[in-house]
Amino acid sequence: MPPVDIPRLLHAIAQVETSGGRNNWPRLEVAYMPTGQRYTVQGRLLTGTGTAWNAIVAARWGVWGLASAASWGPWQVLFHTAADRGYSGPPWALVDPAISELWVRRNLAYPQRRGAQTVEEFADAYNSGTHRDRIIPHAYIADVVAAYQHDGGTPC
Repeated sequence: MPPVDIPRLLHAIAQVETSGGRNNWPRLEVAYMPTGQRYTVQGRLLTGTGTAWNAIVAARWGVWGLASAASWGPWQVLFHTAADRGYSGPPWALVDPAISELWVRRNLAYPQRRGAQTVEEFADAYNSGTHRDRIIPHAYIADVVAAYQHDGGTPC
């Protein structure tokens, strides 16, 4: 089995997450919003579920507010994931591909250290946090694999 081409994988993930960076607006994640809090964003009413709420999420919410509950940039980097890996800047700076790529690479290094070897395993880990859990986002994995196989990995 050939090794996964990481630049090509990055391109495939960006294709799936934001149509290759063309739909590069923040996406709010209701699990990181306080339970019951309601916001109208981009014409949609969103209600926080708080399912990912804990002391760390609450502290970040206290500093950054709604921006802390969003995914940013061409890879839709969740602010909390980047912050957990050491990112200390404002959430909205992750919209910059030069900044977010560093955090995407750090995020992909984690499953790689834990044995991920295939595009399917990396896509699973990118979407659900690890390739070793019982959460298997089949449709997402299929989309990333298709994007990975579609072209020669033209960088974003």
